[in-house]
Amino acid sequence: MLSCWKAAVVSLVAASTASAQADRAAEALHRFELDNGLELIVVENHAAPLATVLLAIRGGAAVQVKGEEGLAHLFEHVVFRSYGNEPAAFHIDAAKLNAISNGATDHELVYYFLTLPSENTEKGIRLLGRLITRAEFRRRDLKDEVNIVLDELERGQSDPEQALMRQVSRHLWGEAWHRRDLGGDSVSLMAITEDRLTEDYARFYVPNNAALIVTGDVSPSSVFEDTERHFGEWKRGPDPFDGAQFAPILPLSRSRAALVSHDPLYDVTIRLAMQGPSLRDDRAATYAADVLLQILNEPSSVFQERLVGSGLFQALGSSYLTLSEVGPITIAGKTTAFAAHDALLALIAQIDSLNLLVGVTDEDLAIAKKRREVDAVLALESTGTLAPSVASWWAGAGMDYYLSYRERLNAQTLEDLRQFARRYLVNQPRVIGMLGPTATMARIEDWLRGSSGKP
Repeated sequence: MLSCWKAAVVSLVAASTASAQADRAAEALHRFELDNGLELIVVENHAAPLATVLLAIRGGAAVQVKGEEGLAHLFEHVVFRSYGNEPAAFHIDAAKLNAISNGATDHELVYYFLTLPSENTEKGIRLLGRLITRAEFRRRDLKDEVNIVLDELERGQSDPEQALMRQVSRHLWGEAWHRRDLGGDSVSLMAITEDRLTEDYARFYVPNNAALIVTGDVSPSSVFEDTERHFGEWKRGPDPFDGAQFAPILPLSRSRAALVSHDPLYDVTIRLAMQGPSLRDDRAATYAADVLLQILNEPSSVFQERLVGSGLFQALGSSYLTLSEVGPITIAGKTTAFAAHDALLALIAQIDSLNLLVGVTDEDLAIAKKRREVDAVLALESTGTLAPSVASWWAGAGMDYYLSYRERLNAQTLEDLRQFARRYLVNQPRVIGMLGPTATMARIEDWLRGSSGKP
């Protein structure tokens, strides 16, 4: 860590591979640390007179225990209600700063943010400081927010695509589902008390488990002074993860299926999910995962030509979510009811031959590298989306991982990609999720049963 009185300008890419433009962008990122352990990350960009101020807390769904699914999300809601004497008090004060305000809960963090005119940055830091460091939980607020969260869940459950995603996720994580369930349900949410919220607040909402991320038209030295002024008295606490034990995420023992029927539908969604690498146990594979899936998503790739170019799919995309403990790999696409069976078979066949890297060459690695260089520079231009992205990296992988990320991706070889494919994709247990018309899903279910769930 850096001394609280010293800031370091850190490079986002290796000097030997970065363009002059990327080098200038790299100089925009600054890191500080307050005496109480609060990390401060500033990304300077004067292209527009706007700034985003975001306070991130490590935790999220990953620290939930069984029976308290959705606690992290509910907590985020109630924190806003704890500000002032009326439900909208925080957002009213934010509006006075001409700010957009909101919060979000993810797998490994919860964050609260403001996007506002840069001339109001110091006031935004003060507002977030008051929100986070003085939270108190009242029964009436908890009751009201439980109802709001339940309404959100009901709206999500009415969406068949979200219902499919949730069923696939439940099968993928098994007994550790409570550590991946962002929303929860009526039983788990109604069981949470204000005392339980206070307990979690005391444990996780300490400065040495937090980061303030400020992006946009700001001065790093001024932001540091403002942060120390409004967060400096926040008391350090014990490390909330020291000695903590969470339910382990066990590997899938066999492939599973999750079929969702919905009428009227005229197309079919196919979602294949697998357990991917973990930052904790196989950091090297996380880079290979990102590079290979980026190549698979290229419209000109053999993978896309055989599945989309052939007409079996209308669209197909692959993703891997980097997490401290077992990130999910998802390959999802749209097909027709008529082609659903053949599309699923072809997709599985392509996945189970990825170790051959058919059509993947060193030239593909070079093209992917160039795209990442451009994307990284463009990302710095969007202060609103950059701050949440940095927060996610900070909470899960850590800033050292983030700062060397592109350099590590650029160093990946074809053999690295093969090893990743062999271990995590080829003939590995997976969850096969499908959404479509009732008659189509009935035929798919009969076929899966007849093939012992191994299409």
